[in-house]
Amino acid sequence: MAIDVICPGCHKRFQVSDQFAGQKGPCPGCKTIIQIPKLEDVVVVHERETTSAGAPAKLNSIRRQHTTAGKSELLCASGALLAGLLLTILVRFLSETEPNPGFFTALLIGGLLGTSTSLLGNIVLRGQDNGSNYGRKTIVRACLVGVIYTVIWRMLVLISDGLLVEDGSVILPAVIILAIALTAISTFLPMFVFDFEYQQGLVHVALFISSLAIYSLVLGDIALIIK
Repeated sequence: MAIDVICPGCHKRFQVSDQFAGQKGPCPGCKTIIQIPKLEDVVVVHERETTSAGAPAKLNSIRRQHTTAGKSELLCASGALLAGLLLTILVRFLSETEPNPGFFTALLIGGLLGTSTSLLGNIVLRGQDNGSNYGRKTIVRACLVGVIYTVIWRMLVLISDGLLVEDGSVILPAVIILAIALTAISTFLPMFVFDFEYQQGLVHVALFISSLAIYSLVLGDIALIIK
């Protein structure tokens, strides 16, 4: 196989035998010493395939190998979301008085909503370039993040009920400041687990907060987010 060479001195183009690959030699025109490329550095350009009539052959389309979400992820996310909403509706219509779910019921609902929004948020925010990055480990990590969101939410409830109460009513400014602080801190969790930017982590947390707002609206009292 002949190697194409261009002289850097006179810019003359010529070919040398591949037995001289990687060696140095003088240009036949201007005698400038030239470094002959190694065989592994030689770029081989193949001619385009043609039909028997001489027309360019048809190129087969490249099918995308990966999608942005696995079926198991979508099933877990949609199942947890549906279960959380159904349980919320049951609490709403089975309560004879004002619907105010107990601690463990609220914890279960929050866990279901947290799991679903964590999975869905990861699917949306990770982008198409990371479409192959899904599987059992990803689902477990997303579920753990959702559960931790729920624990942080219930911590906010306990702190609000135990410390931020004056004359039988919650001190709203203090609760708002605490909620903002916990949201800002929680943002670092998806950043660490999913390798998100801070803005993406903040959106991930906001999805869980939005699900809590829907949960409270279904129960008929937006204040139940902190109760």
